[in-house]
Formats: sequence, structure tokens, C-alpha cells
Amino acid sequence: RIVARPGAWPVGDGFRPAPAHPLNRDEQGDERSWLGCREEKWVSRSLPPIPAAHDDSRWRGRIVPLLLPDEPAVADYIQREGLHETHLHLNGSTFAELCWLRTLRSPKAEVSAFVLAWTRGKQAEKVRELVKQASPNLTPCLLYRHLRTAARLRTWLIALAEDRIASDASFPTSCDALCDQGDGEWSKGLSVPAISWRDEAEIDDELNWMCKLMLRLRSRTSPHMAGMFHSYVLLMNGYYRLLVHNETQYGFDQFQKFTLTALREPAERDYHARFHAMHGPCTGYSSTGYLEGRFAPKDDLIDAYRLLQKILGGYLDYLCDVDASCERSALRPQPLSKLLSELEHHVRASSGAGRNIHRLALVAHFIKRPWSHTPRYKAGPYRHHALERSLRKTAGVLLAALARWPRLQTWVRGIDAAANELDAPPEVFAPIFRVCLRAGLSRRTYHVGEDFRHLLCGIANMWDALNLLDLRYGDRIGHGTAMGIRPQLWLERMPRTLYVSQGEWMLALLAAWQLLRGIGGMQLEVSMLQHELEVVAQKIFCRAVTARELEPAMALRGLDRRALFWQIGSAQSGPPSSLNDAWREEAERVRDAWQKNRDSVRLLWAWLSDADVQERAECLSEQSAAFLSAAAYQRLQQVLMSQVAERGVVIETLPSSNVRISQYHHVGEHHVLRWMRVPGHLQDGDPEIMVCLGSDDPGIFAADLEAEFHLLYAALRKSGLGDGDALYRLSELNKRGRIYRFHHPMLG
Repeated sequence: RIVARPGAWPVGDGFRPAPAHPLNRDEQGDERSWLGCREEKWVSRSLPPIPAAHDDSRWRGRIVPLLLPDEPAVADYIQREGLHETHLHLNGSTFAELCWLRTLRSPKAEVSAFVLAWTRGKQAEKVRELVKQASPNLTPCLLYRHLRTAARLRTWLIALAEDRIASDASFPTSCDALCDQGDGEWSKGLSVPAISWRDEAEIDDELNWMCKLMLRLRSRTSPHMAGMFHSYVLLMNGYYRLLVHNETQYGFDQFQKFTLTALREPAERDYHARFHAMHGPCTGYSSTGYLEGRFAPKDDLIDAYRLLQKILGGYLDYLCDVDASCERSALRPQPLSKLLSELEHHVRASSGAGRNIHRLALVAHFIKRPWSHTPRYKAGPYRHHALERSLRKTAGVLLAALARWPRLQTWVRGIDAAANELDAPPEVFAPIFRVCLRAGLSRRTYHVGEDFRHLLCGIANMWDALNLLDLRYGDRIGHGTAMGIRPQLWLERMPRTLYVSQGEWMLALLAAWQLLRGIGGMQLEVSMLQHELEVVAQKIFCRAVTARELEPAMALRGLDRRALFWQIGSAQSGPPSSLNDAWREEAERVRDAWQKNRDSVRLLWAWLSDADVQERAECLSEQSAAFLSAAAYQRLQQVLMSQVAERGVVIETLPSSNVRISQYHHVGEHHVLRWMRVPGHLQDGDPEIMVCLGSDDPGIFAADLEAEFHLLYAALRKSGLGDGDALYRLSELNKRGRIYRFHHPMLG
């Protein structure tokens, strides 16, 4: 990537326009006029020209912006085996470079979506927080000026690189002047006024004209020309800061802001280019073998139809681009039933084609949403009432779509729950996971252990996901940082005192007590955990509650809360007769728990519905980061790892995402090296677990699956492993992704 100094915006408040004096290409202007009267100088460097593409693919140069190391061993492996993507969100996968080139073609249209995000209720605050990090004075109006200026600067710079400037041309004198000039004024002196790049903006072309310009500047120094180029790079860099998670930014809340700006939305209305990007630069083979793309299901059947039509239509377009034998109907968009029939026909016909395409499976990820217990009338009759209603509706639409178009079951293969882990616990999703399982969506994964207020809380969330969602036998967990991060590193990076709600802390203590109580040599820690657990429980429930009472009650948190409300909190005698079979079984599960252990169900219902209990549970409490020793935290992780291994659950590891969101400074600290049992990272007593590799949000983290593979390869080599050993360990991750993929058997 081209990197400029972060935060420098040459347009807007504080920019001093240059003196109005014409310059031709043989005269040298004052570089400071383009840099806001700064004293820095742009230094030209010799860069080799980019070689022409070795194939005639129309799409290659537009979708592969990442520059990767030249590692023959890795390149050979990828060409032979292909990489298997197990965790990728289709939205958020478009690279910033592509958004930038698209934005320059129509700045006003792009800013219109950003304006809506800027003014959209509660989410607008997060968008503005992100924008302030990039530039404190930036507004939608000013962003439009930046984009308008950059588009015009780019036209001048390309003309300079290609020697298309008239001899009597007057160069632009400043960014502000260039932006404010009318359509007929700003391009005077360009020998070819038509802007050809507006039709086909490609990454290769972008790098090529930059290299040509720098080579020209090297042979003929021009501070004015260099200042123009520097200004363009600064404007581009400022825009990237609104789309790409910076290395200095941490936490999921920070990451989520990038998903709210709407700057990717115009580019991501169509899925065609994204599937090409995941294919890679070579038409002869796909860098990706198997791809699992996550999408957020809709709560309206028509919206669900249109979304699946777009995704699968984009995939069919990709197949037809890569495989000449694939014929696409001229009707656009096609009815979903016809689209599914065409896809099935083509996949069956190309089943023996090997690596020329990547195979697609879709995973529907339900969205975690925050719960507010105040004011009380908005909270509903129990915790996460609004989220549960939304999940039930969304799951109903998803299952209705699968029933109405049975061929969708070839493509929609599993379910997940994503978004901010701090917003909702695993228990809320348990009924939905069971209902989907009974309807045939048997492949399940869950984002957990990624972001946490305290290490104990992260471990507890993973433990709850295993138990309450009943994950096992090829099910997967996304991230799992809490189970892998080295406790001593976490303690060093965290403040001494952390603030955790009393309810979350109670559940963290309960999980730690459950995990450690059967482990030899941990009796002191188990006793302390039990004592602290009962103290916190008494504060929340305002009565003595023993750990033995609390355990069976909290084990029932995965019950359907609506059915619990009908059983305990409602005046009616039971669930309505209109329930379908799937939800009737959930009601029977609640009735069975009520008949077997009413005391536990009553305690659970108090936890879920009592407003006073909720208020006390939400009160923040100060907790020491070093509540347990680093050795005790490590033992907790190892017991949890043993449970993961025993159940046959696979961990999806996402290095770049975790480095940005967690406490890591670089990939060399990442816990996957521990899970890969690399000497120097493996801890004494670590059991072996199954791990596969994913990229999460390639556009936001600027790293696709191939880049992740290269990053881990470099980290392994730096840790002292030879190339063969490093590649073998990486191949094991890749192999897990292939073995435990969610794909339909028809897809190979």
C-alpha cells in the first residue's frame, strides 16, 4: 500500500491556498502551496514498472489490490492445494482501494450514503467518533470536497505521467482552487479532456501511472508536480482511514464503527467482484478452494429473496467469467428458482474441473444486539426480550425461504451469531440454534471469546457457548482469543483495575469454579472462587444463594424465554396452540424443566425478569485484572481447551482481526502459534485442539486469506522454524478448514 502521514488533510480548514501564478511543466512551483505551507519535501524513489498482466482477464486488475511477499514455498502450496476459507463476512470484504476508485467516479453519490450514516440516530455517534479520529473537522460536505479535489488531481497526475499536458497549460495552484473551478476550467491544458479512467478503474492501472509519474519525477525534478502527487496520496490516505482498521485502534467497538460509515455500501450492492477477489489473480486456478461466506439474514421474506438472489447471482456471474462453458441467462435478475437450477447444473457439470473455481457455501449469521434495562418499560418482560423477538422472526423467515426453495439448502449450510460479543451472551441464541438444527441447518459456529472486559469473562463466554449451544462434532467457534492469549501478556497490557457488571462477574466466577473444581492442585483457587461467587450472588439476589443452588439454575439459561414467560410469568395456563412443531418442542422443554426442578426455574426467572435483580446485576464493580494468578488463568484455559478437544469443536482463528481487536501488537504474539504448538509459544500442559484459518473482514483489516497465510508463515519462520516445518504446520490449519467445511456434498 501507499502510505502517507496519517491525519494530514490538505483541503479544508487551515489550508492556505497557493499564490495564483501560472506554471508550465518546465517551471518549478513552490511545493509548500500543495502541502499547507509545510516544510516537508517529497522524495522521489526509483520503482520498477509493474509488469503487464500475464493473462487477458478483464477483472483481474480491478479486484486484487494486496501486494504479497514473494515466497516460492507458499506460492507453490497455494497453487497445488488452495486455501479453505472458513470465516469471511461477505459485507466488509471489499478493499478500500476499490472503494476509492469507485468513489472518485461519482463523489456526490458516495457521500449521499455517508450523509445518512452521519445522521442516523444512535449509530451516527459512532460514525462521528470514527471520523474525528481521522480528522477532527471533517464533515460530509468537506469529505465531498476532498473527493472532488482528488478526482481532479488524479486526472492531472495521469496526464502528467502520460505526457498529455499542453505546453501552454496553467497548472492548478492549490487544492482549494482546483476544487472550486467549474467543469470547463479545471481541465484546461489537458490534451485529452475525456477522462477515460472513469469507465474502467483498475488497481493495476493505478499503480502503473503512479510508477510512471515517480520515474518521471526522478528524471526531472518538479516540486510543484511532486506536491500535487503528495496531496493526492494524503487525500487517499485520509479516505482509507474511514474504511481500514488502523494498527493503533483496539476493541470490537472500534472495529464496528467501520461497518457503519456506509462508504462500502455502493460497492457492495453487487457481489460479483467479491467472488473474483476471493478467486485471486490467476485465471487458471483459484487461490481459494472452499469458501464460506457469511451473510446477515433478513426478517422479511421478500428482502431475504432479493439478498440471496444477489449473492447467488453474483456467484454465477463469477463462474461464467472463469469457466467459458458456463452460459448465463440473459434475464437479469433471474427468478431465484431458475438461478438455483442454473447454479446446480453448472456445479454438477464442473464437479471434476478441479481448482479452476472456488466452491461456495453460505452461513447465516444472526446479529447480537445490546440490551438496556432502563427505562424499565423498554426492557420487556425479561432480559434481551427485543433481541429474542427479532431472532425468532429472522429465523422464521430464513427457514421459510429454505422450505419454499428447497434447492437453497445446497448453498445455505449453517448458522452463526456475530457482532459485538459484549452486547448479548450465547444463551439468547440457544433456542434459535436448536430450532434451526431441527429444520436441517445442522452446521453451527459462534463468535465468542473475541472481546471481553476481563479474561475470566471471555473464558466464561466460551464455556457457556459450548454448553448452552451444545456445540460438538465439527461445530466451530470463531476467534476464541480468551482461550489462547498468554495470560501474562494480557496482564501486562491491561490496567490493574477493570470495571465489570456484577451479573457478568457472577457468571464468570461460576464458569471458573465449574472448570477448576475437579482439577488437582487448584483447591485454594476453587475455594476462593466459590466464596466470591456466593458473595456476589447474595448482592444480586438480596438473599443467600449457594453455588450449588446457582449452578443448576444458570444451566437452564438456554431455555426459550418466551415459553418460560408463558409457564411462570403469564396469567395464561401455557403456550398458545398455534405454535409450530419446532417451537412447541421448546415449550415442552421448559415444561419438563419446571416439573423436575421448580426452585432452579424460579431462581432463573428472577434472574431474567425481576427488575430489581436486573438493576443490581447491571451495577459496575471494580475487579482486579490479577484476580487469579497468570498460572491459574493458564490452567483455566487448558481445561477449556480440553473440553473443546473432547467435544470435537474446531476453532476458527483470524490473526489480523485479533491483532486489531485484541491486545496484540503484531502477529508474532498471536495465540494461534500456541495452538499450533510452536516451540516458545506452546505452554506446558496445553492439550492439542483443532484449528482452521479465516480472514473475517478482509476489506476492513486489509488482509485476505492468502495474506493471512503469508503473515503466519513469516511469524513461524521468525520463531525459528524452517520453511518445511512452517509450511507443514500451516497445512494442518488449512486441512482442518477442508475437512470441517460446511459445504454440501454436491459441491465436492
